[in-house]
Amino acid sequence: MEQVFTNLLSNAVKYALDSPDIHVRAFCEDEDILVQVRDNGIGIDEDDLPKMFERFFRAKTSTGIAGTGIGLNLAKTLIEMHDGSIGVESIKGRGTTFTVRLPVSGPKTSNQAEFQAA
Repeated sequence: MEQVFTNLLSNAVKYALDSPDIHVRAFCEDEDILVQVRDNGIGIDEDDLPKMFERFFRAKTSTGIAGTGIGLNLAKTLIEMHDGSIGVESIKGRGTTFTVRLPVSGPKTSNQAEFQAA
């Protein structure tokens, strides 16, 4: 999970240079823990949102900003290995919010075995 949140926080800083406030919120909802990372940066085009977690995908608004398009795909994979999910909401020019949802009970043991074998 350290890799996941390092990626989300570094992206928030990288894509919001003119708005340095990054907001992190964590709370419980039903049987899940949710962690949200929000910035007030350049945002993402609406038509790019469904592709944000694809390997090597870079949003149109990221032109001229260093990156490989691997980080969010890796974050999604790691979160799913913990039986969680990740979502994104964004408005171009106004900022982006990533929401990580993880079960309070932790991952199922079958996923733990796969994770340890990898």
